[in-house]
Amino acid sequence: MRESTRPRLSGSTRTALVVLGLCTGWLVIQNSILAFAMLTKNPSVVARVTMVMMKAAALVAARFWTSPVAAALAAALLMALLLRVRPARTRSEARHG
Repeated sequence: MRESTRPRLSGSTRTALVVLGLCTGWLVIQNSILAFAMLTKNPSVVARVTMVMMKAAALVAARFWTSPVAAALAAALLMALLLRVRPARTRSEARHG
């Protein structure tokens, strides 16, 4: 058998891709429901769909942010991203007196 020419993905890259996929899936579902609601031009349907979406978002946010471990993981992820994206400083700055 021949070996694959695709590079192996690290664990953090896989996790980032999974999160991106979940967020993309959520946005596709949400936008499909909202587009359907707007096309029906029925205010009661739009109101019901909007309330269901708000309740779902509130439930997900409440369950995620009440966990101290989840908050710590979110802070660690933010710090890792900031350290990774941080631009390198150049020492070629001129100082005038």
